[in-house]
Order: sequence, then structure tokens, then C-alpha cells
Amino acid sequence: MRKNLSKKLAISLVLFSLAIPQVACQSDKSQKIPGNRYGQSQNAIEENDANIKALEDFVGIKDIESIKLTLDESIGGHGNKNDIVVLEKVINMDDKGQLVVLADIIMGGNKKDQKDSKDYKEARDYMETYNKLIKQPVDKASRDVFVKSIKSSSLRKDQIIKDKSELKSMISFKSASGDKVDLNLEEGSGNFDNFLVNKKGDVRGITIEEMEFIDKILSANKDNGELSFDLEGYVKGKGDYIKYRISKTDVKIPDRLQEPTYGDRKNLYLAYVDDMLKNTDFKDGLDKYLGQTLSFERYRLKKESSKEDPHEENYLVGIFSGDKLVGAYKSKFEYVNSFDGKSLENLTKVKYKDWVKGKMAHDKDAAELEKLSPEDLIKKFVDFQSSRDDKQDGLKIAKYTDGTREIFIEYKNMPNLFIDDIKSAKLLSLRQHNKIKESTIYIGKVDYKYNDETVRKSGIYEEKFIVTNLGDGLGYRLDMY
Repeated sequence: MRKNLSKKLAISLVLFSLAIPQVACQSDKSQKIPGNRYGQSQNAIEENDANIKALEDFVGIKDIESIKLTLDESIGGHGNKNDIVVLEKVINMDDKGQLVVLADIIMGGNKKDQKDSKDYKEARDYMETYNKLIKQPVDKASRDVFVKSIKSSSLRKDQIIKDKSELKSMISFKSASGDKVDLNLEEGSGNFDNFLVNKKGDVRGITIEEMEFIDKILSANKDNGELSFDLEGYVKGKGDYIKYRISKTDVKIPDRLQEPTYGDRKNLYLAYVDDMLKNTDFKDGLDKYLGQTLSFERYRLKKESSKEDPHEENYLVGIFSGDKLVGAYKSKFEYVNSFDGKSLENLTKVKYKDWVKGKMAHDKDAAELEKLSPEDLIKKFVDFQSSRDDKQDGLKIAKYTDGTREIFIEYKNMPNLFIDDIKSAKLLSLRQHNKIKESTIYIGKVDYKYNDETVRKSGIYEEKFIVTNLGDGLGYRLDMY
């Protein structure tokens, strides 16, 4: 059907002047705003409370205490063939901070009733077709292929296979007094991944980005206390305010910000953050905190959340040593930006490929790779793919964004399709295509076998390998397109 994991993973998904001098030079005795729970700015409390009241009115109960999401996803159904498999996932939330965020997603901003919209009509038409399809005789052989593929997949550990093919997603709300209301979470269309429908027939649309946010981020995080006075002042000085905290993760800073050849890219991410801080409002960077544990907290901002295109929204990251604010930056998906949206390359005029050379460790693994020709490096890469060895990432030009999963709790344990789910890979042919400056492009044909073929079918794929020499002591690295 229309929904598929590859689309979700791509989003996969995935979330920062005048007050700067005072903030950057704060003493160690920073304060938090008393009684201000859920990481809300003072400016946001009234708005967030209004969203919760609007949600309670929409649902039909007061004092919502807990929320349960039952999310169904269909696989198959192509070519009018009833080989459909429905997977179910359950998410439970019982934290007031989670309610603040969910109320904002469903009722906040410019959310409108969608019951008369073109998107909702198309979604209802789609479900009519779907319900007719599942009444047809089941193509058992084709469905069994999907079931086998799903059961062997490392990407679907949090989903169960349902006995029936009906889609019955819902959100269940329970009040402090024990009242319970179940609302249908219908399939979406157009701009919306789902539609939440109340008992009166009113409809609220939830985008795929918002559903991914609920699934991957909101479900994993609870309230972490008051908002830092310093951080609120910093953001206010930039002309914005914080709506609420998204997550908090404690991160051990390494003794040196150098990335090993086969490292997990955490050090590289932190090195990028360090240079970003030094080139913006926090000139000390992370130097004073090497070997220590810092807290990385993500927040949603009012102006950013008001952007029409959700792909353009940046989140704020505040870095704390205890209660002391030691840094802040914006983050769009995995990328690190200054508060005004600039990358490190924009600020320093140093290209990323040149920057990364100075951050990679000249270790014994790099010395071994330096001995390889471009062709041998590509062959080694495919061999690593076939053996599902995560060292394959060490043969690529290191991306600091890959370190995101090691920094933020909501990205931990997210699957890497091209490592976790490859059954085998075999390089069938390789030829040099052309050269672009210091890089050489090769075209190769690779025979891939996958465990979960609902994401990508097994078969022969033409891959483009771009190979670049990083210089003495490092050797070649590749990129794929």
C-alpha cells in the first residue's frame, strides 16, 4: 500500500545579538525558573495550556492523565492483490510533558478542521478501496513471502503481525478519574499521514513528520524539570522563545575530539559542535569539558515551529554542565547550524572535506587503508557489506551527522538499513567513469540480497562510488550516490 518503511526512514527519520555577551560569560551558579516544568518558556505556558484545554474539548474528557497510541501499518496490496500484512505497534505515554507536546501537535498553531478538505476525502476514498481489497481471497503464497521477510527483519522489532488485515489505528485517552475515550486515527492523504477523528466527526490532520516525531522522539522522553534561566534569556535575546523541551541526554565528552577510522562518529559530531560554538557565541567551545559529562537538551522554538514547511524547522540544542549553560546551537534533522541558520562551512569558508581531514585520527587502521587503491577500497567496502560488518562506514568519507545517534537518546538504536538488513552483497563489475577535481567516479554493479524485502527488493543495482584521497596518513575514502 501507500505507506512504507523506506519513506519513514528517509524522514527518519529526524529536530538553535543582544544577550550573547552576558550568556556566554555566566558564572557556575546558573538558575532555573522555579515551577516551570516541561522546559517551557514563560511566554509559552499560556499557549501550551490553551492547547491542552483544546485537546480535552476535542477528545471529550478533562484532566487527561495517560495516552495510548495503537499504530497499524499495511504492507503489500500492490496490483489489486490481497497479500496484505498489517503490523501493529503500541506506544504508551503517561507524562504531563508528553501531553504538552502532543496537544501542540494536534491542536496547536494553525491547525484546522479537515473534515471538508480534499485530502480527507481522498483518504476516505482510499480506505473504501482498501476495505474492498481485503475482502477478496487472500494470495497466501505472496503474503507468506512478506511474513517471512518481516519476521527476519531487524527493522520491525517493535511491531507485531496482526491476524486480520483491517487497519484500526487509534489514540486512547484516559483521565485522572478513570474516564476513557478511543478516537480513530484514520489513514492520511496528501499533506497528512493520519487523521484523528473525534466523536462529533471533527478531524485533525497529523503530518508524516509529526507522526515520526511522536513515534521516535516523544514516546522516548519524559519531563526533565525546569527551564534554564540562562537559556531562556539567550533565546529571548535572539527574538524567539522556547515552546517546550523535546529530550535530554547525558553525553560523555572524549579526552580528544579526534575520530577513529572505524569510530561511531560521535567524536566527529562533537568536534563539529565544538567548532560551531567557537565560531558563534560560546568562544570557549568544549575545551574545558573534555573528559567530562555534559547534558544535551533539545527544544522546540516558537518561530521555527511556525514555519509552513516542516522540513525547514530547526530545533534548539542547549548544552549544560550541571545547571550552567555552556553552549547552544540549532539543529535541522542531524545537521548543526548557528542560531541564524549557517553551517560551519558558511562561517569559516572551509569546505567540509577539508575540515574533516583535520579531525580524523591517523591510527593504524588509516595507515592500512592508505595502502589500498581506489578499486581495492571499493571491493573491500562491498565485502564488508556482505559480511554485515559496520566497518564499512569507516571506508566512507566520515559524516559528522552519523554521530547523531550516539548523542541524542531518541536516535539511539535506530536501524541502519545498509548494515542491519543486508543478507549478502557481491560486486559483479566496476569501471572508472570520470574525474572531478581530486575525486574519481566509479560505476559498479552490485548483487544485493536483503532480509526485509518490504523496504528494498533483492537484485542487481548500479551503484556510483565517488573516491577521494584525504591525504598522507589517511588514504582514499568513498561516497555513494
